[in-house]
Amino acid sequence: MDRYVDWEARLSAYLDPLRLMPFEWGRHDCCTFAAGAVYAMTGFDYMAEFRGRYTTRIGSLRVLKRFGAGALAPTLDQKFTPIAAATAQRGDIVMSGGALGICMGAALIAVGSVGDREGLVLIERAKWDEPFAWAVGRSC
Repeated sequence: MDRYVDWEARLSAYLDPLRLMPFEWGRHDCCTFAAGAVYAMTGFDYMAEFRGRYTTRIGSLRVLKRFGAGALAPTLDQKFTPIAAATAQRGDIVMSGGALGICMGAALIAVGSVGDREGLVLIERAKWDEPFAWAVGRSC
């Protein structure tokens, strides 16, 4: 899986309409968000077998057990190359404190809330909590 030559422009175009979209299981959650970003950058949908199969947290856990490796991180390990979070680059997948998102260099962008505002949030790299990371379309 390689990134498109213009992956940064494609990623930006993907992010723009999602900035204020609230969290919704199975539609706009951390997994669908990260999968959409990977699709925008590469044309590869790593979440195809999960789409449309859950609408709740419990449903997402059931789907991970049925179609994945039982939990999110091991499922991502099967689909991408795990890397040290400290080496994550723009466009790589990062999990911090259970939130899954895309590395934007100095921060992780993920679905969440800040105060009353829901949508995409930035989590500064220095505040990543027990992070895991996976390379997206690059050599490790």
